[in-house]
Amino acid sequence: MFQEDVMRWKCFVPHPLWEGSRGYVLRYKGEIAAFGCVVPCRFGMVTSCNVIDWAASKAVPGAGLMLYRHIQSLAGSMINIGGTPDARAVLPKVGFQVRTEIHHYMRVVRPWKNFLETGQKDWKSPLRLARDYRELARSQSGGVLTAQRVQAFGDGLLDYFLACPAVRMEGFQLEREGQAAGRFLLSRAGGECRIAGLWTGEDCLAAYSAGMQAAADATQIRAASSSPVKTAALERAGFRRTHSEPVFVLDPDRRLPDEMEVSLLENDGFYWHS
Repeated sequence: MFQEDVMRWKCFVPHPLWEGSRGYVLRYKGEIAAFGCVVPCRFGMVTSCNVIDWAASKAVPGAGLMLYRHIQSLAGSMINIGGTPDARAVLPKVGFQVRTEIHHYMRVVRPWKNFLETGQKDWKSPLRLARDYRELARSQSGGVLTAQRVQAFGDGLLDYFLACPAVRMEGFQLEREGQAAGRFLLSRAGGECRIAGLWTGEDCLAAYSAGMQAAADATQIRAASSSPVKTAALERAGFRRTHSEPVFVLDPDRRLPDEMEVSLLENDGFYWHS
């Protein structure tokens, strides 16, 4: 996560929603007292941001808060997804409030292969294998949408995501009877594949089905969304909810829409892996 090429991409590669560097430090007596990396994001017509890789020295009380306030003065509004216990304790002090939740889902598409590749086995392992086969049999497929691999979208923001060096990224155009019907991004980390972002004016269930077909060689597929329509489609497609995280919002001028769709792209969720 902190390799040179990944840090360069996160902090310095030009981003269509942010001018200049996205890495910010607060210094005290010449030493770094706090650091944060800005992830620009857009909700409707409003540009906002999230701060990842946030860290602050306990030797300089308030350094993290000062860094947050400086970035908020640049962006106007901010979001934060989940976070460590320390971060969740700090956020309300800055003025953040929980606006919604992002729900994380997983589907095992190759149960036996996933069973073999899982490191440690215990007495529950056969039960998990049976559950994965049962969920696979219950899943519903969507309508006819095909996914065509693309090398670039011609969209500055999506092409920025495609260039992420931390994982293997793949872009797809959705089509129905030869007509464009949406697009999605996949990120691959080992045997796991994530539907990093999906945009469609068609049935979301059909779109997720096309995404799973594109990721057919993966053992597991993960996805996340705060949209009720998309989470319902994920559950119909056989995805199992694993956990949820609060989405904190700092929006003093009330510019952000009440209904915010948050995905894995709004922080490092689409490429983070140990």
